[in-house]
Amino acid sequence: MYTRHLPVLCYHAISSSWQATLAVSPELLTTHLKTLARRGYVGLTLAEAERRRAERTLPRRSVVVTFDDGYYSTLLAKPALDDVGFPATVFVVTRFVASGELLSWPGVAHWAKGDHAEEMKSLGWGDLEHLIECGWEIGSHTVTHPRLPELLDTELATELEASRASIVDRLGRCETVAYPYGLADERVALAAARAGYKAAVTLSASHRVDSLYRRARIGLYAADDGLRMHIKLSPVAAALRRTPFADLAQGARTLLRRT
Repeated sequence: MYTRHLPVLCYHAISSSWQATLAVSPELLTTHLKTLARRGYVGLTLAEAERRRAERTLPRRSVVVTFDDGYYSTLLAKPALDDVGFPATVFVVTRFVASGELLSWPGVAHWAKGDHAEEMKSLGWGDLEHLIECGWEIGSHTVTHPRLPELLDTELATELEASRASIVDRLGRCETVAYPYGLADERVALAAARAGYKAAVTLSASHRVDSLYRRARIGLYAADDGLRMHIKLSPVAAALRRTPFADLAQGARTLLRRT
């Protein structure tokens, strides 16, 4: 069996002034990317990486850089990615791309009001067309950013199918999807396959499930600097995420969120 490990990184917004956990400064992003480049990593889009994995031609050190939600500030990441020769995959919430509304759903809605509302601006179709021309990939993050495991089958299908159809209609292709909040069970994974995606990604402390329609990712945030960054990007940490200890860590995080 071909089992070459492929780290898939997950970022969200890019900002030096927004004090949100999910906002990484351009300088910190540059540090992350240069660290990987010095280690000899080759950057690929998610769709290309999965194709090469299937063909058994995946470079020994490959990495996929992804951005969730489609923040307009994602454009600030491009110079750092260009500098190391990496493309990226951006997962967009199509309702906001189409309408121009500020990004808003449970967990981030409060940011759409007040001093940092501008940080919630979405990329538009023109921005996405430009990124594709530069070698980036655009994937789906659903229509409205719901918790997919909680939806009825019909609602689940609509979120996955309608978002993909919108992207295909405007950009010509949509091969991958990132599940909102990183959440997917087997039912959601099967729905993504039926919707026509060729791969899908989650986001969890545990990487014990790492299959084509539940591909695991490493979340990178504002606190991931210095020693913490080196540990998080290390092969040792990657191995630990695939052990039962990672399941315990994920369970603890879920419990803390609920309390």
